[in-house]
Amino acid sequence: MRLSVVVPAYNEEERLEPMLRAYASALHAEDELIVVVNGSTDHTADVARRVALDHASIQVIEIPEKIGKGGAVRAGFARSTGALVGFADADLATPPGEFMRLVEATADADGAIASRWAPGAKVYGRTWLRTLASRVFAGLVQLMFGLPFSDTQCGAKVFQRRFLPTYLSTSTVTDLAFDVELLLILHRAGARIVEVPSVWTAVPGSSTLASPIGLLRNGWRMFLSLLRLKRGARRWVFAPVTR
Repeated sequence: MRLSVVVPAYNEEERLEPMLRAYASALHAEDELIVVVNGSTDHTADVARRVALDHASIQVIEIPEKIGKGGAVRAGFARSTGALVGFADADLATPPGEFMRLVEATADADGAIASRWAPGAKVYGRTWLRTLASRVFAGLVQLMFGLPFSDTQCGAKVFQRRFLPTYLSTSTVTDLAFDVELLLILHRAGARIVEVPSVWTAVPGSSTLASPIGLLRNGWRMFLSLLRLKRGARRWVFAPVTR
């Protein structure tokens, strides 16, 4: 198995099918798409299973309780078998062609992340409020952790499987701040992560970031997660992963 792509899906019945069909058509026959439906109250799982009937590469995991985006990604990672593991958001904000550019970048690196702030990136349809929130959060992450990335939160990332055990045994963050924890763990484990400028389009229908109240509520949760991560990361002790 060359590549495993996890798709966390919470109440995504309106946006999931186009994404799955586009990615399933773009991936190689030996790749896998693992859809992790968690805590959904709509027909997300039914949509995923219907699309899976047409694409053997798609697996569907349904978790009744809400475990957060980070929890869903971890569950998918634990099921994965690919030499490369990664995730992509269910809204198709990052098209499959852009995701495959990340895969290509891992030929000379331990991982690759899509970036909406790196020179050359193109972003369409994002509101000024989400732009401001993204900038503020990025600055906060830089201040607290010193990670060498301009955009930790873009929903498309890929890394080499040899780093997966370290991540799964260390990770605890379940909300939208899990990207920061993932990158911090990989960075501490000695991974060389490259940031790839991406084409990204804001897609209407987010159940968590669609309103100013949603942004404020989730932003506050993410800030608290960063504080807990800052304290917890001081206790991390693991040897760099060897190549």
